[in-house]
Parts: sequence; structure tokens; C-alpha cells
Amino acid sequence: MIVIFGASSDIGQSLAARLKDAGHDVRRVSRSGDGDAQADLSTGAGVAAAMKGAYTVVSCAHARFTDRILSAVSSSVGKIVLTGSAWRYSKVPNPAAEQVRGAEAAFLSSNRSGVMLHPTMIYGGKQENNIRRLLFAIRRLPIIPAPGGGRQIVQPIHIDDVVQCLFAATTKNWSGPNVVAIAGPPLTWHKMVQSCASSIQCPKPIVSVPAFPIVAALSVLNKFGVNRFDANVVRRFREDVNVPIDEMVSTLSVRPRDFESGIRQAVAEWRREGALW
Repeated sequence: MIVIFGASSDIGQSLAARLKDAGHDVRRVSRSGDGDAQADLSTGAGVAAAMKGAYTVVSCAHARFTDRILSAVSSSVGKIVLTGSAWRYSKVPNPAAEQVRGAEAAFLSSNRSGVMLHPTMIYGGKQENNIRRLLFAIRRLPIIPAPGGGRQIVQPIHIDDVVQCLFAATTKNWSGPNVVAIAGPPLTWHKMVQSCASSIQCPKPIVSVPAFPIVAALSVLNKFGVNRFDANVVRRFREDVNVPIDEMVSTLSVRPRDFESGIRQAVAEWRREGALW
């Protein structure tokens, strides 16, 4: 039995469908109760019961729930697959990144066989907002401001590639706890924006702006409760995402699609679903 937490998410639903199609016995667990079992990772209610009879436990939920899963999982579970975040590798101060690092440390010290996957920014699917917000800005703004010139390296990964990685991780035999970063091919932020604009046939000039005044303004606004946008996101414009994909390819046999083809696919799907203009 494979038990999947976070099964109501886009990734959880797609993973469960893939595993069932491959002939695996799957139990979908969600807080809302629209799966096969109901459990709340934030309180622990129903978590142990949801894992009864499981040999493999998969979490598509936030890494902050790792301790909850590890404390409730029984000794009969032979494999644990967890979802982290590539924020874990960032040097920009961020409480969310610290949560992921703490979750990774807890998993590594557990000595349980399995893997924690650290994806970079995920795009595509019904619940994704980062790229859709960018597409909205491209459509509405006369120019696209690029803090620092947009020269930093980014590695967005398509949701289907994330699901494929999770599928490979779930069906692979692991010895002890492992950590694997998963990412798309690297490109500059400037090139990513150009590809986004091209995907909606809306080319716009990209204008370099200094990052420091934006960070300072957002920090002040956040202190007064005027703006909830995280200034650390802008601070990360000074930092390249540098996640090698060699281990992803060699360990999981997943080669990620390039962003240009991935964003075209995502835009086509959003338009079919009425999630994009």
C-alpha cells in the first residue's frame, strides 16, 4: 500500500493517478476528506491511522510537516518519499528555507530509507500562481522591470516533471535517507520572461532596475502592514539558482523539459481550462 499525503494538490492527484495506472495500491490522504482517508498534518489528527498497512509513505505536502510524518510512521513502513524545496540551498534569510533545512535534518537523522526531493520553482497545473502572476504583469504593464537586470540564473521545473520524479522516487528502492534536488534546465530570468511573453504573443521591453530600493520599500511597507509581499523574493534576484540536474537524471532517470516548451504547454492547458485569458 502506498499512502500519499497532500493528495488533493495538483501534484498529489497526478501522482496518485500515475501510480494507480501502473497497478499500485494507493490510499489518497487529504485534510479536506476528498481522498480515501482524512488526516490533518497540522494537528496530527488521523495521521497514524491513515498510514495503517502502508509500506510506502509519500508526502506532497509542505516540508514543515516532516516531523509529524516521521513521528507517526510505523516501523513496518519501508520507504518514505518527502517533498522539500530548493529554497533550502538559498543564502537569502528566509524562515521557509529554515523550515526545509530543519525538515531535511530530521529526515537524515531518522535513518529511514527513502528520499527528500527539493524542487525549484514549479510551474504549470491548476494551483500554480508564480508564473501566472508574471503572465498577468506582462499583459498589463507597458514594460517589465527586472531587478538587477534579470541576469540571475533560474531553473523553473514543469509540474509534470516533478510528478515524474516523485513517481520514480516512489517506485525506486532506497537504502537509508537520501536527498535529491530536482530542477529544470538553467536560464536567465530575462530569458524566462521573454519566453513567457512569447507564449502569450505579448512581447514587452524588459528594463533593468536596481534591486536595493525595491527591497527597502517593501521592507518598510511590510513593517506597517501595508504590503505582504516578501522582500526576500526580490533579494533572491541577487542570487543564482544553482541546482545541478545530473543526480536527478542519473538517480531518477528524469530529464526535465526546457522552459520554452514547458511554458507553451502550461499556457495551452490554462487556456483550455479557462484559467488564463
